Amino acid sequence: ESAGRGVALGPVAARDVDIAKELDLPSKDIPWVRVFVEGGVIVGSILLAFSLDAWWDNQNREAELRERLEVVAREMQSAREALQRALDAHDMNAHLAAHLTSALGRVPEGSEVVVADTLVGPLFPQVTADVTTGSLDTFIADGGLELIEDVDIRRHLLGWPTRIQDLLDDETYLRNFAAAELASYLRANYAVANAELQSIPWLMGRFGKGPQLDPDLIGTVALRREQQLMNHLAARESGERGMRYGLVEMLEQAALIVAALEDLNLQAG
Repeated sequence: ESAGRGVALGPVAARDVDIAKELDLPSKDIPWVRVFVEGGVIVGSILLAFSLDAWWDNQNREAELRERLEVVAREMQSAREALQRALDAHDMNAHLAAHLTSALGRVPEGSEVVVADTLVGPLFPQVTADVTTGSLDTFIADGGLELIEDVDIRRHLLGWPTRIQDLLDDETYLRNFAAAELASYLRANYAVANAELQSIPWLMGRFGKGPQLDPDLIGTVALRREQQLMNHLAARESGERGMRYGLVEMLEQAALIVAALEDLNLQAG
């Protein structure tokens, strides 16, 4: 082509000219090494910033997980202790009902058996499991389970409040029927006022929550062998022993949950 018509630039040459203009350099003197180095530094800085943000987010997540798991673990440990106290109470009441049934069974119908207040008194109050799930309920409601990757632990934690409610419902049934009917029958037919009065401090002493019963205040109750009383005692024993199976299973599950939470805390730490 003639000089008057000029020379057409290809796409690569045109790009070089644009970069040269930005750097105020002739196109043939573009410092490509510096351009690539500076670009790499910029990209690297961005990636490093993202990495630091991700690391910081992860640290915050682990700190939050540790703190919240510690709260739930303490509540679960308290639940284990409360469940064990409830199990001891149900076992004791089942034993007392069985003992009275056996004693009455050794005499003819209508005959009396004189027993100590301490064998009758504990049958009046119905000790229930003092278990709360407030911390776990909050943990679940706030999406805390999403912080736990182990599916089994999540399943156990999610189902725990329902298990506790089922237990409390069972104990309410026992209290309202087997326990209440026996207590009402004893009050209506026997002089059990002193035994009933002493039942609560006796139980408190049994579980280390208060003074033991004063031996000088212990009296006796004369129980008659009557079929209605035998039926009430049998129902009470059956109900108490039925509670044992559920409590033992829940104690085992609570132990697994506490151990799993402790492992998670160690991993998060």
